[in-house]
Amino acid sequence: MSVTLRDAAEGISWVVGWTYFLLWTLSFYPQLLQNRARRSTLGVAASYFPLNILGFLCYLIYTCVLLYSPVIRAEYAERYPNAPNPTVRLNDLAFALHAFIMASVTYSQFFPAIWGYEAGRKTERTKPFVWGVIVGIITTVTLVAGIAAGNEAHHAPVDSEGFFRLDRVVYLDVTTALSLSKLLVTLIKYLPQIYTNYKNKSTQGFSIHQILLDFGGGLLSLVQLGIDAALEGSWEGVTGNLVKTGLGLISMVLNLVFIVQHYLVYPGKEQVRDEGSEGSETEVGEEVDERAPLVGGGRGRYSYGDVSE
Repeated sequence: MSVTLRDAAEGISWVVGWTYFLLWTLSFYPQLLQNRARRSTLGVAASYFPLNILGFLCYLIYTCVLLYSPVIRAEYAERYPNAPNPTVRLNDLAFALHAFIMASVTYSQFFPAIWGYEAGRKTERTKPFVWGVIVGIITTVTLVAGIAAGNEAHHAPVDSEGFFRLDRVVYLDVTTALSLSKLLVTLIKYLPQIYTNYKNKSTQGFSIHQILLDFGGGLLSLVQLGIDAALEGSWEGVTGNLVKTGLGLISMVLNLVFIVQHYLVYPGKEQVRDEGSEGSETEVGEEVDERAPLVGGGRGRYSYGDVSE
């Protein structure tokens, strides 16, 4: 039995897909395990995690409906006739589910009442704007879903041409809202950690290994998307899966920022405490040795105030 070029390409796509799934899956463990080993979330921006949880919830729903909803798959085929099969794979669903669970577990480490870990400082707490973004995303997706349900009752046609029209919003557009929500989350979720590293003049406490794994996964996800689009014979497979395209590109760019911070800007530097008013015994500008063992609620001879989320 001869192996065709298409068979080989499909095999490569399968291998690449599950490889990036493995890399992205493993990327959730370094920070979780590092927090556990240090019994501290000091140096890690808590704002990252609520956004991450919501983002992966959106991605989980998105992949589920594109894989298993006959209605949405039919609308997709009608809107993208040159590439009627969504470029979403089972490994995307498996990754989204695992990511949602792991992001939730890691966020729970920021609550001393649950794990008893040392809490982060004021600059590392969840920011009010994060909750505003979360409320805005949930409201928007709910509104789009409501409009789609109303139009469905009146048998609104799938709009494949022209500008966005409210009277033609269908269930497929709910997946678009979910994908754009995930892209927005990916675009802003890293910013608090980048700022925290800048304020601390250090990347200590933040695991660079998760970034390296994430970068590799993002690169391979784009490779798989390109292979799948070529197999479909149309780049509509790319434009019809903006979330996968955007996730790979945005993640890689922001990962490079962390890599530059860790290896070039703050290589080997320990955190500098500059918030002496936050209930700390440390003087302004005094270095914090995070490698020392924890004693009670603090680290070594330093004690940080209990900062709740």
